[in-house]
Amino acid sequence: MKFSFIMPVWKGKYLREAIQSILNQTYHDFELVIVDDCSPEPIQSIVESMSTKNIHCRYYRNSENIGGHDLIAQWNHCLEYAQGEYIILATDDDFYEPLFLSTFNQLTYKYPQVDLFRSRLLQVNADNQILNIDSCYKEYLSQEEFTYHMLHDMKGGIPQYIFKRKTLQAHGGFVNFPKAWASDDATAIMMAEHGCVNSQEHLVRFRWSDINISSNTSDLTEKVKARILYNQWLKDNIPPINPKSEWTDFYQKNIRSYLDLYNKITLVSTIKTGSFQQKIKCYHVLYQKGINTYELLSIIYHTLI
Repeated sequence: MKFSFIMPVWKGKYLREAIQSILNQTYHDFELVIVDDCSPEPIQSIVESMSTKNIHCRYYRNSENIGGHDLIAQWNHCLEYAQGEYIILATDDDFYEPLFLSTFNQLTYKYPQVDLFRSRLLQVNADNQILNIDSCYKEYLSQEEFTYHMLHDMKGGIPQYIFKRKTLQAHGGFVNFPKAWASDDATAIMMAEHGCVNSQEHLVRFRWSDINISSNTSDLTEKVKARILYNQWLKDNIPPINPKSEWTDFYQKNIRSYLDLYNKITLVSTIKTGSFQQKIKCYHVLYQKGINTYELLSIIYHTLI
């Protein structure tokens, strides 16, 4: 088996469209593993109503809601079912273009040493209207280049990535932060040790809607905690500066020097989406985490203006 789509499912609203986009792939050496996270919605009946006779499709239902307590634990639980050489963590509300797998099948042969592949994506709203367009990057990016672009507005989301399964499992699975916030970014950087290969076409549609965890502000303090953990993870896991050329020297130095500013920018953008009461709680979290007074006052100012 070449590819495994693993799909942790909780929501049923866009599930048919998400599954159908996978069934529509022009390349067929793949499996679809659907893991119902003890959802109150009729997930099994939706799955059974779809024609999967030409696709190796397996359905499982958790005895308890794992993702409600620890979303990354659910992702890693789903990973255990995968049998493919490469895995894609598909979500229950995003969409794949028909050429997604065939494009990356060719790229895996071209770059057999690479553990991470990445599709350009389109960000869309609940009605599938385009909100934002991912930039076009070189087909192959070194880990330094990829990390640099990741920190400078590269559009991201877990469904756009293809991971070499055994390498991901050797790393212990997906990097765990609260609410999986920034876990996709950290996991991708971790997996880019041998570079990242990008598609030149938009092959994934990432949906923003009122039921999407990315746009949900009810757990804002947990996202702030995740941001703090992610910033520390970056400092601990980005390799030390070891210039091999003028370009690696440029990327490595600019990554290191940018981390504190990046942390401030992402904290501001996260907190700014909340209500005044939620912002107060977030400030308290930052205070508890020992952020210095000047930085805290600066964040408060930039999230209130």
